[in-house]
Amino acid sequence: MLAAVFLTSCVSGALSPHTSRSPAAPATPPAPATSPPPATPSPSPPPDRTIPHELPGTSLAGAATVAAARRHLKHMVFLVKENRTFDTYFGRFPGADGATTGTRCNGTPVRLRQATDRVPDINHSFVAGIRSVDGGKMDCFDRLANARELQSYVQYRRGQIPAYWAWARRFTLADRFFSSIYGPTGPEHLWTVAAQSDRFVGHEEVEEYGADGIAREYCDDRTERAKSLRKLTPAQSRRVFVLEQRANLGGVSRFIVRRWPCFDVKTLPDELAHERISWRYYRGDNEYVNPLRQIRHIWFGPLHRFIATEPEFVPDALAGRLPAVSWLTPPIQLSDHPPGSVCEGENWTVRAIDAVMRGPQWKSTAIVLVWDDFGGFYDHVPPPHTDVYGLGPRVPAIVISPWARRGFVDSSTLEFSSMLRLVERIHGLAALAPRDHVAGDMLEAFDFTRKPRPRLVLPERDCSNVG
Repeated sequence: MLAAVFLTSCVSGALSPHTSRSPAAPATPPAPATSPPPATPSPSPPPDRTIPHELPGTSLAGAATVAAARRHLKHMVFLVKENRTFDTYFGRFPGADGATTGTRCNGTPVRLRQATDRVPDINHSFVAGIRSVDGGKMDCFDRLANARELQSYVQYRRGQIPAYWAWARRFTLADRFFSSIYGPTGPEHLWTVAAQSDRFVGHEEVEEYGADGIAREYCDDRTERAKSLRKLTPAQSRRVFVLEQRANLGGVSRFIVRRWPCFDVKTLPDELAHERISWRYYRGDNEYVNPLRQIRHIWFGPLHRFIATEPEFVPDALAGRLPAVSWLTPPIQLSDHPPGSVCEGENWTVRAIDAVMRGPQWKSTAIVLVWDDFGGFYDHVPPPHTDVYGLGPRVPAIVISPWARRGFVDSSTLEFSSMLRLVERIHGLAALAPRDHVAGDMLEAFDFTRKPRPRLVLPERDCSNVG
């Protein structure tokens, strides 16, 4: 069986190989009085689409490669961190499609200045993503809130993120991996488990926290609300698509409503459980990243027991206890989310990946390290306009595995649904939604004809004097 670990970010509590395991959640956690009884997921309505039945630039492996992947990839690790674009981290990477200059909304060029370890948080909402992309011109990042002084136009050098660059040079770097929607974090993470977000495009603002004022309790508080697109007719979908292409934010906003962010759609965990394929969601303490708390039948049903805590990941990896498919999210202060330290966030990632490499499952593992949304930072590559949700701006992605191609820059078109497609192809699972039905499967990043590559165990850095 394939084991996949989706490592995601925005959670509290540092990874440590000495952290003790916490007790497993009960098989059937009781639902609060305000919550409805568990429900069986009904067939998911497809996200509103306007184009297509294929995504240009995608790649699908042939039967021989899929068969080889089934033999060699028993464990997959998807590590999703937060809020960076490809140009922010890898715009200077040799051989990749990067940029060192950007464009303002008035059309004038601007140099991407060197970033500091900690940078300000920039607006990266759904409509902010539409504004930044600007119909494919990729030029209005200076019109975002908190970015009027060109805070979006920054870039890190290799020495500031040495581990990320080391993995990219030793393994495979994807330079056309896009976020699934324009933003922000919360709904993006729904796409990592379901290839859709049930129309949600926001993860609650202060006025949407519900009657008790506690943020993002989701299915545990029926008074909460989050931004969602309306149920669109085909004509309305076409209209929203055009409004997005024109960066008409007011027009798009008229199709956004507020709904309780608790719903039922079919997820990859559902399919894995049905096929008796092991999985676990290792979640750090981060109110923005809690997608399974929005899926009613998982949060209040027997699958809840497979939601683990982030500190459990390192001991499980070192002991060879990782299941077939896992998601891992770091603490928010270690997720690379501004204004957190990039150095400290990279050290967290080193601890997680080193644990996998030191553990007995490394030879049959593939790790996909990605970032969940653009965070308001500049990127020069226009995302394909696939449907009314996006795609959103490009994010970094690195495939780390004994079977990954060495020093390969993968320019296939990818997004979070591609991670699901990879698992689906290897396990013979059905697609969940239109996006993963047409997504690339990421198998071009692997070479199963060569001997497996050795570990690359990296040291942590001293972050006390980084600038």
